[in-house]
Amino acid sequence: MRKLLLVAAVAVPLFADMPSLDWMAGCWTMQSGATRIDEQWSRPAAGMMLGMSRTIKQERTVFHEFMRIEIQDGTPSFTPRIGIPMAPVSFRAIKQTANEVVFENLTHDFPQRVMYRRDGDALFARIEGSKNGADRHEDFPMKRVSCEGR
Repeated sequence: MRKLLLVAAVAVPLFADMPSLDWMAGCWTMQSGATRIDEQWSRPAAGMMLGMSRTIKQERTVFHEFMRIEIQDGTPSFTPRIGIPMAPVSFRAIKQTANEVVFENLTHDFPQRVMYRRDGDALFARIEGSKNGADRHEDFPMKRVSCEGR
């Protein structure tokens, strides 16, 4: 999986010992040359957040994914579905603070960790792990944008 974004959460009453991830809700974007990534997360409802992401290069969608965060066995889990047919892979939350969440699945090829961190109107997503014996990571610094027309 090339990109896992963006990631979100569960309402506080369902998982009271960890803060809610509603800070991820909304629309986010990043631009890198001719490539733009748009990501959108719903507000938590009924123990689930839904997200979607698309990567546009030269006005053509070159990648997309659908994501969800929900409680599995008492822990928030992040499950992306990328735009090609393959079985879903879940990443369990191993760390969550008021503005950061880290999901991990050490049995997955790459990435093994998916992270989101909020800083004001910026959302930083990162995927990391080992691939072919080498550590690697990809960063996705996004800024909040209006969801109008997205």
